[in-house]
Amino acid sequence: MSSALAYASGPPFTLADWESLEHDPDGNRVELIGGHFQVAPAPSYVQQGLNEELWLVLRQALRAEGRSDLIPKNGLGVSLFKGMGFVPDISVLRAQDDGTIQVEAMEVLLAVEIVSPRTRRNDRVIKPAAYAQAGVPFYWRVEPIPGEPPTILCFELANGVYTKSCVVESGSPVTVKAAPVPVDLDVDRLYDLALGKA
Repeated sequence: MSSALAYASGPPFTLADWESLEHDPDGNRVELIGGHFQVAPAPSYVQQGLNEELWLVLRQALRAEGRSDLIPKNGLGVSLFKGMGFVPDISVLRAQDDGTIQVEAMEVLLAVEIVSPRTRRNDRVIKPAAYAQAGVPFYWRVEPIPGEPPTILCFELANGVYTKSCVVESGSPVTVKAAPVPVDLDVDRLYDLALGKA
């Protein structure tokens, strides 16, 4: 998530420092960005709703394709490389058989970030560059629009950088191919479900 509170003093922290942090039961997320911890509060009502509904869409798409080897997860830590450890809102990764709370970037096939006023710069600039450098094949950015369905930008890794594969907007349902399996996305329905209107 982002930088509601940033710890930028002192020497840079390592992935080992970040991986040793305990989970915050209040829902705050701590990420390691450029060797410094950044803390964000739990997501808003709309963000949480979008997260839950998008997670369900991804799970259904994976099951429909018989991909029991892949699973979507909310708020799981992803170790990328030196000084960078993120907590994507949703990640699709290879299924784990233990109590893992963090995974290596090589296990992640899709990272999804839901933008908020506090996370804009990280989600639009820093995170896609880092996910691309770490080799995550697909990246989605959900751009909430106050009082309206969100826009979802879907990117695919090509030659070490993300290229925009499609944009899913209100009134235009799309089958997204920039994903481990094809995913049918309708942001109008997603938004209604997130708000409990459907």
